[in-house]
Amino acid sequence: FGVFADAITTSADATEGEFAVTFRAKTAGNLSNMLSVSSRITKAVAFTSATLGTGDGNNQLDVAFRFNNGSTSTIAGLGFEVYQNAPNPWINKTVIGFHLPEATTATLTVTDATGRTIYTQKGNFAKGYNSFSLDRGLLSGVETTTLYYKVETATNSGVKQMIQVR
Repeated sequence: FGVFADAITTSADATEGEFAVTFRAKTAGNLSNMLSVSSRITKAVAFTSATLGTGDGNNQLDVAFRFNNGSTSTIAGLGFEVYQNAPNPWINKTVIGFHLPEATTATLTVTDATGRTIYTQKGNFAKGYNSFSLDRGLLSGVETTTLYYKVETATNSGVKQMIQVR
């Protein structure tokens, strides 16, 4: 387990089956609205025991929370997410990662601080973690170092800021 100010990460060899983590709320509210699965720090992925150590990614499993409230149960998994580009700030190349809850078409749009579109790329992506690579040469003629990127699908979008060092 890794404990951060706003996140907990884990990596486990759970050959015995599922494992449980118990949380205690410090404020009133619905835990299913306060906790979520994310690949922001550690990729959210699990494998069946048949693939452990084989490098075969065909038996990947989704990671989710199960919230039990008396006789009812809610399962919350990884939804659409756009991650901070890495590295940031960047000089020659950066990667913009994002997670899709299902396979779909996604568009990357890079704009300057005035909202002028500098670069657009569209592609078909699989369910799960995906990324766009952005090379300095693709942004020729850009004067500003503060840029914004938007990853958009038919149903979701997310915007983040990045810094390009000259």
